[in-house]
Amino acid sequence: MSSRASVLVLGTADWNQPIATNQHYAVRELAREFDVTFVESTGLRRPELSRRDLGRILRRLGRVVGKKGPIESAHDARPVPDGVTVVSPLVIPWHVPPFTWINRLLMTRLVRAWSSGGASRMLWTYTPVTFGLERSVPTVYHCVDLLGSQAGISQSVVEKGERALARAGAVAGASSEAVSRHLRDVGFRRIEEWPNVADLEVFAAGATSSPRRPRAVFAGNLTESKVDFRLLAELLGAGIEVHLAGPISEGGGDSHRAVRDLERAGAIHHGMVGPQELADLLRSSTVGLIPYVINEYTRGVNPLKTYEYLAAGLAVVSTPVPAVVPDSVDVFVAATAEQLVARVRDLLPVPDEAAVDRRGAHASSHGWRDRGVRMRALVDELTTTI
Repeated sequence: MSSRASVLVLGTADWNQPIATNQHYAVRELAREFDVTFVESTGLRRPELSRRDLGRILRRLGRVVGKKGPIESAHDARPVPDGVTVVSPLVIPWHVPPFTWINRLLMTRLVRAWSSGGASRMLWTYTPVTFGLERSVPTVYHCVDLLGSQAGISQSVVEKGERALARAGAVAGASSEAVSRHLRDVGFRRIEEWPNVADLEVFAAGATSSPRRPRAVFAGNLTESKVDFRLLAELLGAGIEVHLAGPISEGGGDSHRAVRDLERAGAIHHGMVGPQELADLLRSSTVGLIPYVINEYTRGVNPLKTYEYLAAGLAVVSTPVPAVVPDSVDVFVAATAEQLVARVRDLLPVPDEAAVDRRGAHASSHGWRDRGVRMRALVDELTTTI
């Protein structure tokens, strides 16, 4: 039997979600030393009557009821690291009584192999809905967003779960100062400051199939709850070439019309692209955009794309998201739309090699390699003290 620690990771996304998030990278890093079971989303966001959500439900049923194994061939789009088992849970996506008790029973049965493992065990969760699993093992709550402020997610369910985790003595990891303040208010006694980081090796400036040319790019989820589409339209109206990469309304809502309007105005939407294709797009552009609307949710966001952009040699221009720290050289925060458009225009020319190298150096200490070392050290600490 393996003597490695066994880590159960509760995710808020499916393994093959279009955009890789903290939980996907964290699983990869934890699996370098530990046996990891990743449980896909248990439906923290209430499902919508939409083709996207209905499709996810049907695929989940197909994997579980059809006995196709813990993952299906579609997951091949995101390789599963050695030492990782991906599990598709069949739970009811309403986390209130009487479904709470039913889901707890279903989850307990699902993770029976982990629960009965002989190795040191711990829970690493991205969702505050943990089915009581935190009561018997060391637990880390890696909080990368103010979940209760997201549309479609019950604030009361989030608050109840987070307070239960705090009472159980879970260690919290906070992605931003706003998240850290929230976790302190909830009652967590130990909070690790973990600002979001990027997969630097993928995005680092280097050879690309296309030369760098003056254009701005936004890579991420194109949803009106997060992205200021009017701001992007103003950039296009100013004659700036704008490229977009990423899914539309991943996680709820419907922003297809807003994206089509931008395309009619001249934006180029590349759709969902793989990591290498995205890296090529960034390395052939000059300005990376963080055009977020400012609301309760984005005040807690720490965009990992900041460091993806810098690693690829881009200047970064953002709306006033609190976690984006300007440096007056390569990262700029604009208070108004007019300032943002002017700053992007100023930064459009192709940078010299010294600027590209400087931006890469700026990003170099914000990568998953260093973060993984800290995460694995925390697992070692918690599992050797039980």
